[in-house]
Amino acid sequence: MAEVVNLDALIPREDFIAPPDDNSGAGESGKQSASATDLTRGESFYATLRKPDFQRETAAWTPAAVSDFIEAFVSNDLIPAIICWQSPARLTFIIDGAHRLSAIMAWIMDDYGAGGESVKFYGKIPDEQERMHNKTRELVNKKVGSYVQWRAETMNPGSVPELKQRVRALAHAKVPLLWVPGNDATKAEKAFFTINQSAVEIDATELKILNARSKPNAVAARSIVRNGTGTKYWESFSPEAQKVVVDTARSIYSALYRPPLQTPPRSEELPVAGHGYGSQTLPLIFDLVNIANGLPVEDAGKNKKKYLIPQGHSKPEEEPTVTTIKETERLVRRITGKHPSSLGLHPGVYFYATNFRHQPTAVLAVAQLIRDLELSNGFLEFTDHRAAFEEFLINHKMYINQLTIKHGSMVKGFMPIRDYYHFVLDRIRNGRTEAEIESDLGSDPKYQTLVKERPTPSKKAKEFSQEAKNAKLLSDVLQKAFVCPLCRARIDKKAMQLDHVIEKSKGGAADIDNSEWSHPFCNSTYKMELAKRTA
Repeated sequence: MAEVVNLDALIPREDFIAPPDDNSGAGESGKQSASATDLTRGESFYATLRKPDFQRETAAWTPAAVSDFIEAFVSNDLIPAIICWQSPARLTFIIDGAHRLSAIMAWIMDDYGAGGESVKFYGKIPDEQERMHNKTRELVNKKVGSYVQWRAETMNPGSVPELKQRVRALAHAKVPLLWVPGNDATKAEKAFFTINQSAVEIDATELKILNARSKPNAVAARSIVRNGTGTKYWESFSPEAQKVVVDTARSIYSALYRPPLQTPPRSEELPVAGHGYGSQTLPLIFDLVNIANGLPVEDAGKNKKKYLIPQGHSKPEEEPTVTTIKETERLVRRITGKHPSSLGLHPGVYFYATNFRHQPTAVLAVAQLIRDLELSNGFLEFTDHRAAFEEFLINHKMYINQLTIKHGSMVKGFMPIRDYYHFVLDRIRNGRTEAEIESDLGSDPKYQTLVKERPTPSKKAKEFSQEAKNAKLLSDVLQKAFVCPLCRARIDKKAMQLDHVIEKSKGGAADIDNSEWSHPFCNSTYKMELAKRTA
């Protein structure tokens, strides 16, 4: 996963659609360049800066890219122009170049995602975002020096000797500005989609989400990814609905991304959805929302051109958005957590490869499997065979890797993995052994290329590689995991309940000798089914 820096808080978003009866002044040209002073808080140009509400998050550059651009700016190197549009209210909307301007502003504010502006914008900063802030800050300070140091040398020459020869260039450092002409906001929006197909092309999935920005699934996905903070796409909702969106988004985020994934891994507690930050995060959650709500999950890359047409402005609808995010929470509760419906799936079984690499494609595949079981009322039968099914998945983890390589990741590959799950489950239901299922896979055209692989230890290596350490850790995590006494499958520690061995209704005491850990679903539902069968 690419490490990216979140600079989204530094330039506020706003709806730039002008009222139909007041377009005077829109589309006029402004100043031809912006200096460091112009981009400093309190300056008049700084106060006019806005990003269109439809623009993607300013969170795609790596620490090195941010540092390199700041260095180019202070060295007065050639910098591509920022493309702007002036609204009737004389606001400066950044059509292209938000990352470039934000990088300079981040240097000036000493805010690479966890500084004062970001804290004000997000409230609580995600752990990964803060880590990237610290990493970027350290890199910039090492390569360029902090803005505070540059100002100190400017105000008191000789106070920072290493910058003595460089600070004068800053007086001449400018970011060129180009202006989209005309007073039609829709044309300015079209310019954004056209321009952003060149230099740093918008990913097809990201483009799809941008075009769906006012739809319930996109609003729900964005709220979840940002843990209910950041830009409030739902701010037109009633106070009650806003609270539901924020609270539900935070509940889903916590279920999917807590505890934070460590790199390299150091903990046996693993987040379902991997890193809560990066280029794959929003597409993953967007498709998860779609699966939870029975909406099409489309490979945007196959028909990218249709997303190049701006959809225009519309405010999100309150009731459909609330319904969409609640449905997403309902599905996520089936996967993890302590809600009575939770299967408490162990992430190490389903969502991580042998080398501890997170598998986002498997997250979507499992979500679709859960949806299938829900539609067929199949959770009890699944629980009957869950232990054998999960043991097969653990013993054949390379099959998921191979299916992903064959079909593609995320939206391209999740359905073939879902089909593989059903293939294995169907045969377990029919009493087939592990060896017989392997044989069945080998004789099926869709799966005959799958090969059972196990890591071959090197006899030459004297030191353990990180991959070997990861494989050992996951193996130990799975081997030492708690086992549910009702279904015999592994339990994720953050999704387990302490159960009475002898029920309270039958006089069972709430003491250690009469307790056992179980999955929430097993405790609330499956236990009663087993009791019926033995009655």
